[in-house]
Amino acid sequence: MPLRLDVRHYETLAAVIEVGSITTAAKRLMVTQSALSHRLAEAEKRLGRPLFERGGGRLLRPTPAGLSLYQTAVRVLGDLERAESDFLRSPSTPVDVVRLGVASYDNYEWFPGFTRFVAERAPEIVLELAVVGSSPSTRLLEGALDVVIAPAHVEGALLSRSLFRDELVLIVGPDHRLAGRVWVGPEVLADEIYLTYSRDPAPGYENDRFVRPAGVTPRTVIVIEQPGAIAQMVASGLGVSILSRWAMSSMIEAGRVHAVACGRKGLRLEWSALFRPSSTEDAPEQLVVDLLAEWLAADA
Repeated sequence: MPLRLDVRHYETLAAVIEVGSITTAAKRLMVTQSALSHRLAEAEKRLGRPLFERGGGRLLRPTPAGLSLYQTAVRVLGDLERAESDFLRSPSTPVDVVRLGVASYDNYEWFPGFTRFVAERAPEIVLELAVVGSSPSTRLLEGALDVVIAPAHVEGALLSRSLFRDELVLIVGPDHRLAGRVWVGPEVLADEIYLTYSRDPAPGYENDRFVRPAGVTPRTVIVIEQPGAIAQMVASGLGVSILSRWAMSSMIEAGRVHAVACGRKGLRLEWSALFRPSSTEDAPEQLVVDLLAEWLAADA
């Protein structure tokens, strides 16, 4: 149902109740006494009932219904005043929204710190965190995302920029028999329940570079599509997995899981920022990638 009163009617109601007379309220609102009386009469006509009791003397006493309406009006008028004040204080610089996400892993603990960094260095940019899904190339090319932070190789005609070097490590529970090892060979997986987030192993990851060349098959393979859930399972002693050290860093530092190198030399993993081929050098997403590289380097 549309509102029967305008903001000016509520301003009149509040002013008259707070000062007690039409004359003083008119001065407060900087209108004539006649105009304010007309406005008040109009409000009562629209509502179909009086807002004030008319009696002797010059003071107006609000009716119970009028007082209830006044209490709500004061809150609403205060909210409107603050909203206008915030709007006038806000920068007039246009805002660029950059949507980014992380491929393969659900690691977002870095996002609040990076958001603050961007706000300090480029306040005209607003970051939105989006779900990447199983096809980062498609999401980027369709415009659903502007930047994808991705490990290893990602299919598709995309531009990329190297961000940092990581490592794929065997993740085991703190009480696991391998927890004290510095490195392991692929043969240890033959007796393990192995947890993976991918039904179809992608090229460039642990299966392609570590497990399959050794001809090893884990005792049991369970697919859990969320790496974060895999980490919780490993921490509870319900299996092992090979995951990104960076993505698991908080759980490793907390001692909830242990990281063991895969092979004597380890399994190197490169993370990159991916964006559309149509992205220009002065595009907002390019600035975000520059800031991300700077922030990661400072945090290393």
